[in-house]
Amino acid sequence: MPKTRVEFWSEKFDRNVQRDVDKEQALVDAGWRVLTVWECETRSIETLTEKLQSAFVPR
Repeated sequence: MPKTRVEFWSEKFDRNVQRDVDKEQALVDAGWRVLTVWECETRSIETLTEKLQSAFVPR
């Protein structure tokens, strides 16, 4: 959290989190499967491969 304008950034963060929850729920309601991949998870091909396989490849 930035040290300046803390109230602004705190409220913005809260709005962004709620927006993401709402958007994901709308996709699920429309019949989509949703998988969130964070940028840090793309740095390791092994980590990314494991996450994608566990989400999309039947075992």
